[in-house]
Amino acid sequence: MAADFYSILDNFKNFIGGRTGLLHWVLFCAAVVAIFLLGKKYKEEKQAVRFLVWPSVLVLLFIFNPLFYRYVGSRFFAGVYWRLFWMLPISFSVAYVIVWLICRWKKQAVRVAVFVAALVTIMVSGQRIYSETTFTEAENEYKLPQAAIDVADIIGNSGYSWKVKAVVPDELFCYIRQYRCDIGLFYGRNVGGFISGIGEDEDAMHQQMCQEKPDMEVVTEIAKRNGLVFLCFNREEKEIPSSLIGELVMDKLKDLEAVAYVRFASVYREFKDVNTFMSELKKMLDK
Repeated sequence: MAADFYSILDNFKNFIGGRTGLLHWVLFCAAVVAIFLLGKKYKEEKQAVRFLVWPSVLVLLFIFNPLFYRYVGSRFFAGVYWRLFWMLPISFSVAYVIVWLICRWKKQAVRVAVFVAALVTIMVSGQRIYSETTFTEAENEYKLPQAAIDVADIIGNSGYSWKVKAVVPDELFCYIRQYRCDIGLFYGRNVGGFISGIGEDEDAMHQQMCQEKPDMEVVTEIAKRNGLVFLCFNREEKEIPSSLIGELVMDKLKDLEAVAYVRFASVYREFKDVNTFMSELKKMLDK
């Protein structure tokens, strides 16, 4: 039970996002209390209590309930439990109290002073979203990474039938299907437990894709078993060296056709003499 409650607190910290978010949360709590007290004193404010206070209390009782988290939250909202806090009428409650305070005064100067004070308080308790860390200049009219568009076009225009299966690097799988829906990804954000889990093959493939030098035998076997057509690797080099392509081709030829492998190896690799060539041939025959 304690572990469930600590998990809820972690999600709450993720929701408020830091110190400035905590101040915003304090504003919301103060607004809810103020609306409740106003409803006690003024009859015309009872409707606000009905639509803002009681729903907030009900949502909080569920969200901060360890039993609800264990049997509902952890199963159906794994990884995104903090989003349940979005159900709270935070902005409406704070705005309601501010408007009530402004309308309470008849003098224009006092109203302006209350409005400015409320505006400064909100600015201090929040975080500026129009920053370089939040917004970046769009690379194209689709507002998607150009690399994702280029990869999606290559896969989508390949001539394969509908819903061609592909594997792409982590930094692309969130954007590929935003651009083209005829590409079926082997896995997506669910690799991190987001919304739903993944199978053994998906997990094994993802681990290989994250490696600097993936095991091509493992990758190929998973691709064959699941009917994957395209594998897009993320490499720091701007161009893949021909030596790497040659090695990959040779590895595949060993399994496909022995004679083709020998012919390719005799041209691709520079054997110093006949003995070196025969030694390589013997290694293949022994396998």
